[in-house]
Amino acid sequence: MELKITAQTKISQLLEVDRDLVIKTLVSLNKKFSKLKNPVLRNLLVKRVSIADACKISKTEIADFMSSMTEIGFKVAGDCVADTESNNVSVPFLEPLDYLELDVRPILAQDKDPLKEILSSVKVLKTDQGLKLINSFEPSPLIHLLASKGFTHRVEHVDTDTVITYFNKSGDTATDVLTIPAREPAIDDQQFDMLLASFVPEQISYLDVRELEMPKPMLAILEQTPNLTAGHALFVHHKKIPVFLLPELEKQGLQYIFKTFAPGNINMLIYKK
Repeated sequence: MELKITAQTKISQLLEVDRDLVIKTLVSLNKKFSKLKNPVLRNLLVKRVSIADACKISKTEIADFMSSMTEIGFKVAGDCVADTESNNVSVPFLEPLDYLELDVRPILAQDKDPLKEILSSVKVLKTDQGLKLINSFEPSPLIHLLASKGFTHRVEHVDTDTVITYFNKSGDTATDVLTIPAREPAIDDQQFDMLLASFVPEQISYLDVRELEMPKPMLAILEQTPNLTAGHALFVHHKKIPVFLLPELEKQGLQYIFKTFAPGNINMLIYKK
């Protein structure tokens, strides 16, 4: 295999070479990697998770991971153990004196998005206080979002239904936390139809997230948006306007517009000019 891997290689890059063989090998190494067999979890997570991240989450020695990959033909570039250690030193996680605890599982059970409660909790954190977030999965998008605002984290997998993510402020950069939108953007049905008509069918991809549980709609959309190029659009069938997704779309340089199709049924068009 031509791909040379390091600790920072994304799991998605391994799967692109030979998905079935890589998954089979990793499951043999550690049964926790069996989650990669689930196409939903696989699509949501692998593009954001590096080999170093995967080893940390699964409690796998990175040397063992690399050894299993070399056995099936991958080549290791450099000293991956040293690479991982240097990466951890650059962004250490320091335990705060206290934690504010937030369990979002009851919110998710009501098919609601807990992001507003999470960000509200982050905004009221006191000096030397971190956030202890209790969830049923590892919140990768939130981890990346708060990392961009100066937060470090560590993840503890308690059992199959309980994942605790600890967040802590890093220096003085964490004071600028993502702003919670004050109101939802306006819906313009006429403009939506005109814009949609400007794309030829081959330029439009479709995604239906109405039946997905929170926060999978947001994750599913974010999996698709990196593929959008100028002149192409993503048509999303949604139950509501995903307010907290919009800042992420704007960061990617994407435009969006909405149309009301029926109660609990919103059409969303995401595109790049």
